[in-house]
This record gives sequence, C-alpha cells and structure tokens, in this order.
Amino acid sequence: MKLPVFKAFFATFSYVVVHFLTFLKILWLPMLGVMAVTAYLTPAMIDAQLSMAAAEGMNDDAMVLGTMGQVLTTTGMLYLAMAIFYPMMIAGVLRHVVRGDAPGLPFYLSYGADEFRILGAFILYIVMLMLTYFVGALGLIVIGVVASMLSQAIGGILIGVLAIAFVIALVWFMLRMSLIFPASIGERKIGIAHSWAVTKGSAWSLFFFWFLIFIVVFAFIAVYIGVAASDYFPIFQEMLASANDPAAIEELEQRMMQMQRDMWDMSRPGFWVYIAASYLFSIVYNAICNVASGVAYRYLTGDQRSA
Repeated sequence: MKLPVFKAFFATFSYVVVHFLTFLKILWLPMLGVMAVTAYLTPAMIDAQLSMAAAEGMNDDAMVLGTMGQVLTTTGMLYLAMAIFYPMMIAGVLRHVVRGDAPGLPFYLSYGADEFRILGAFILYIVMLMLTYFVGALGLIVIGVVASMLSQAIGGILIGVLAIAFVIALVWFMLRMSLIFPASIGERKIGIAHSWAVTKGSAWSLFFFWFLIFIVVFAFIAVYIGVAASDYFPIFQEMLASANDPAAIEELEQRMMQMQRDMWDMSRPGFWVYIAASYLFSIVYNAICNVASGVAYRYLTGDQRSA
C-alpha cells in the first residue's frame, strides 16, 4: 500500500492537536526525568571535556586518561538515563496511536515488554546502520584506490558518483527502517522485519512525508533556538567566517563548549528559561515525531481508524 503523503501529514497534526492532553500525560514525567538527569550530569561532562582538551594541548597523557574516564562515566550515565526514559515516551505515545491505549493515571511511568522492544529495535537499527556505513565506506575506498591507479580523472569521477549513490542508499535504508518503533508496538515484537515489509514500495512517499514533517519541526527548532540559545548565532557566524582556519575553529569550539557549560549553570539568570524552553520543545518534538511514525504505520498497514 502506498502512503498518501498529504493525508498522512495532516492526519499527524490533527491527531497531535486532538490528543495533546493525553500525550502530555504520557510525556511530562519521563521528559522531566531526562531534563533532571541532563541538568545534573551535563556540567560535569563538559568540565571533563574542557579539561581533556586542555590536557591534550599540554601533551599530558596521564591527565588526558583521567579526564577521559570522567567523560566516559558521565556520558554513560546520561545514555543510561536516555535508555530508560526515551523508550518509555516512545512506547507510551505509540501505544495510543497504534493500539488506542491511554494511561489511566495523570502520568505514564512504565517499563515493560513494549519499552524493551523499543530499546532492542533501536540498538539493532544502530548496529545495522553502522555496519552498512562501514561496509559501504570501505567499498568506496577500495574502488576509489583501484580506479585511481588506472586513471586519476576516472577515479575521481567514479568515487564521486559512487559516494552520491551510497548516500542515497543510506537514506533509502533509513526510510525503510523509519517505522521500526510503531511496528514493534503493533506486532508486539522487535519491528525490524515488519518495518521493512510494510514500507516496501513506499520509500519515495515516506521521503516526502518525513520532509514535510521536518519542515514543521524545523520551525519549532528555530523558535526554540531563538528563545533558548540565541547566543550561539554569533559563534556560528564566526565559524563560517573562519572555515579555513583550523586554529580559529578549535578556539571557537572551546568557546561554544564553555557557553554550553554556562547554560547549565543554575546560578545563571537565564538558566530556568533555557530549561523550560528545552522541556516544552522536547515534549512537542517527541509528540510530533512519534505520532508521525504511528500514523504512517497505520496507513501502510491499512488501519483506517479515525483520529
């Protein structure tokens, strides 16, 4: 079955608006957990990254190893929190879209079979994506080297054409896998194979569907950045102006990390504005993206229940 792009697009936002209070009940507590853990861990993680960069500049290997351990520890704890809270949010929203389930309480805090399936599907998808990228990139290098030995001109043209084809293949693969989460909820098993099956012949329609969704999401991102992270704009402009100066880029990256560190400083006057904007944006973003995948899945599986 082909995905009706515009019908699915408008159905997505209609569903979000009609059921937004339900999604708010599902998302507010897990997202609060994400924000709390992030606010707690991020300053220590950025401090460790800044210390590691300084140690690398001084060629202090012992200090580099020590700060690397701090970076890995804080990053690992942050990923653990995400592995707990994000499957909860994804499963909660998609159980409503795909199955019609709604939480009976004013919050959703559950980690059962659906959440484990979401986590398993994500891990398998990342592994598959990394293997695909590694094999494709290795193949490009080998073909490019062999072709260049025969002719520099032909090798350059061939590697350019193959690189474009490789990117297209990666995008196609991601589109075919874009419904693994609703497929996992709908089938009650890790939805890799089912997503591949239901998206057969629909890659183009899924491409245009997700393109339209992300145009709207980008508008929300622009508003969020304007409210919460407008100080980054001068840094971005300086980076563009210094694109050919590696030393300047490195210095700007250090300044950006320090700015990120300052944004997570609770004593800073704008801290709570940043946290509130990030929290609200994350709720809206997760609602839209998860509902979009659920709506696309329902259309491609022939589920014509109304919103």
